Parts: sequence; structure tokens; C-alpha cells
Amino acid sequence: MYVAGFIFIVVFAVSIAIGKLTPVSISEASDKAVIPIVVALIFTISLWGGEQLTSISKAGSLVAYSLIYSLLTVALSYAVGIMIGERRRNGSLRLMNRTPLIFIITLVIGWLTGLLLHVTGIGNIIEAELIALAGVIGLSSSRVMNVKSLMAGGRIGMQAGVSALLGGLASGLILSYVFNIRLNVSLAIALGMGWYTFTGPMVALYAGPYYGLLAFLSNFLREQLTFILVPFIPGSPQALISIGGATSMDDTLPVYVSVLGNEYSVASISNGLLLTILVPIIVPLVLTI
Repeated sequence: MYVAGFIFIVVFAVSIAIGKLTPVSISEASDKAVIPIVVALIFTISLWGGEQLTSISKAGSLVAYSLIYSLLTVALSYAVGIMIGERRRNGSLRLMNRTPLIFIITLVIGWLTGLLLHVTGIGNIIEAELIALAGVIGLSSSRVMNVKSLMAGGRIGMQAGVSALLGGLASGLILSYVFNIRLNVSLAIALGMGWYTFTGPMVALYAGPYYGLLAFLSNFLREQLTFILVPFIPGSPQALISIGGATSMDDTLPVYVSVLGNEYSVASISNGLLLTILVPIIVPLVLTI
């Protein structure tokens, strides 16, 4: 049994309850702790992975597999959204990429350090960092996490979330067979919903650094594909919002507001919030299969 995954869920739930009972200033203060913890996680997992990537061919296959995971997950989520959605409205383009550069720099530094140094006990460090992340995310999310906020986006936001989940499920099943990856690991990678800073370390803790890096890069590339594809492809709001996964409530939200219009901002936020709540539950549970 994968105990760490259940510990994360418990800490996440308890921190939400604590956030509800404490002043708003507490949850606002926790926002400032998220980035440092995420940076620490990225460095630790990339340091661990650097020891595994001992050849250019292995690193190349990691990038190729990550791109395939992200492309197939996006394509299948989009396809489901097309089937259940309505045609989108036209909008203007004001593209904004808010992905913190420090994440990429940290990833590269961690890889290089891992290639040069032999560090032991990294798995225990990742577990502690994940528990800390669960606490601050729960506190940070508590002030917006309620029934009203979940339902505010209405039918479109919920349908986009379902499309994203079904697309991730289908791609995880397919690529498990194609790449001969354990089904639970493949599903966890594909169901990360673009939340690379959580999914990568969680998968690494369970399946090792190589698969953790695969999960990180796959979900990172999904976010980047959202910036690239959404302004230029046709489709329903459900289909387009599903591409962004959990990122549609923050990093990729400007794309949806620009392309679909302000009236779809609530649907985008609702979709992202729903998936942000579900990913810390689904990914650890899937890894216990």
C-alpha cells in the first residue's frame, strides 16, 4: 500500500479544514510559501533524476515520451469536449505566458547536479516536501473552496472537467500498453491535469525519478501546449478549456479570456478549481492500484 499518497490526502483535507477555521491572513500567508516549496521539490526530484539520466539517449527518450503523453492527453480531452460541447465564440488574442522561469532553471540545475554528485536518501526528502506542499496548498485553497465556487462555472466548466478526466484516463490506458509502463503509473502521469509541480514529485516518490521526471515534463508540456494551441484551433468552450486542465484557473486563464471572452472566465476557473481539488486525491489513489 502506498502510504505516502494517503498521508498527502489527509494533510490536504485537514489543512483545508484548518484554513476554514482560521483568519484569511493565514491562508494568504500560505500563498507565499507555495513557490519556495515547489522550487525545492523540483530541485530534489531533478537531482534524483540526474543520477538516472546517465546517457543522452535516455534523456532524449524521456523528452520524446513526455511530448507524446502531453499531445495524446490534450488530443483526447479535446475530442471528448468536442462531442459534448457547443461551438465557441470568436475572440481577440492577447497571449500571456506566466510560467515561472525559475522552475526551468531549477530543473536544469538539479539535473546537472545529479549527474555530478551521488546523493542518497532523496526519496525521504521528497516525501517531507510533499507533505509540506499539501499543507500550504490546503490552507491557500480553503478560502475559495466551497459549493458555490465549485458550481459557479455551471454546465460548461463541469463538462470541461469531465472531458479532461476522460481524456487523461484514455491516454494513460493507451500509453501504458504502447510504452510498457505500469498502468497505475501511466494513469497517474496522464491524470496530472497539467499540475506538474505536484504530479512529478508524487510519481517520483512512488515509481522512481525517471517516471517522476516523465510526469513533470508531460504535465509541463501540457500547459505549454495550451498557450500554443487554444488561440488557433476551432472547437467548443468545453473542448478548449479541457486542454488546460487544472491550469485553466490561473496560468492559462488569460488565454481563455482572450479567445473565448470574459463570459467564459467563470467556466475556466470552475474547471481549474474542480481539477485542482481532484488531482491531489486521484493521483495518489491511482498509484495505490
